[in-house]
Order: sequence, then structure tokens, then C-alpha cells
Amino acid sequence: MFSFLETICIENGQLKNLAYHQKRVKDTFESFYSEFIPFNLEYLFSQQTIPTTGIFRARVIYEVQVISIEFIPYHEKKITTLRLVHTGEFDYGFKWADRSYFEHVLSENKDVDEVLFELEGKIQDCTIANLAFFKNGIWYTPKNPLHWGTTRARLIVEKKIQETDILVDELSSYSHICLINVFRELSLTKSLSVSAAIL
Repeated sequence: MFSFLETICIENGQLKNLAYHQKRVKDTFESFYSEFIPFNLEYLFSQQTIPTTGIFRARVIYEVQVISIEFIPYHEKKITTLRLVHTGEFDYGFKWADRSYFEHVLSENKDVDEVLFELEGKIQDCTIANLAFFKNGIWYTPKNPLHWGTTRARLIVEKKIQETDILVDELSSYSHICLINVFRELSLTKSLSVSAAIL
């Protein structure tokens, strides 16, 4: 049986983006456990002692039932260099707990900080985040990402990013790239120069 993962940001005791995480749990249950009712994240965390100071990763592994919950202090991975790699047949449409494929790809590209997955000439994601590319005052995100992240979903609803195909051949038309996830907000000041970062 495959296990699934939710990684939720806890900042000074506050659970971030919880409604979007709940929707992803619901979508996972509809596809894999349709005869069961999804567990409720808000209730689940109400039964836990949540860290009240600092930023933590709440790591929830589950199948039909919750298998484990961990609260791990968050340390941001410094990323300044990226390399394009081909996605191949790898499918991460659901947030699997098994991340060994990502670890394998990173181990083969130790001279850069992160990799950018591309499929059929289109950018998808990196191993830890969805992506946003800046051009002419607008942020764009890949239309068909490797993974449907909760922060990406929220930013689309808030109309802060627009979906489009980010073509490898047209990367030079974008000035900046920003990695977005529950710990990395969309920010031009925290983004990287496309020309300098992508090797």
C-alpha cells in the first residue's frame, strides 16, 4: 500500500493554508479510498501539542488512516543554482510519502542546489516546490506541474500567478524564477535571476 504525505507550515502556533491541505487530502481519498471519509486536519491537530514558537514542518503520513505526525523545525535550503533534467515517466500527481526518486535525481546533480524537471520541452517543478516565472510585471506558473501544490493553488485563486506553458526554449524571456511552497512565498526580492541561476 502506498502512503501519502502532507507537509503543513506551522508558524508561531498557527497552521498555514489548512483549507488547501484539506482539499488535497479529500482529492486523494476520492481517487484511492473513495469508500472512506477523509480525516479532518483541523480536528487532527486539535488533538496534538503544537509548537507555539518558531516555524515548524508538520509532517503527516497517511493511508486510509493517519500513520504518523511529526513536528520538525524548519530550516530553509539555500538555493542559488538549478539544472534542467528530464522528468521521464515519473508521476507525482499525488503527494506520495516516498520521495526517493527526488533524492536520486539530486544525488546525480550534486554540483547544483536544485533541479528543474521538464517534460516535452515544458518546465514542471523542482523537487521541493512549484515554480513561478516573472515577465513584464506578471508571474506565470507551469500549466501542468509535476505536483499540484497548495501554495500554487492559493496563489492562482488570489490571481497572483497565471497558468501557462513555460517552454524551455523561451526561458530567456523571463527575468526571474521563484520557488513557491508552504514555506516559500511568492516574492521578487527572494527570487533568482533566470539567466544566472539556471545552468
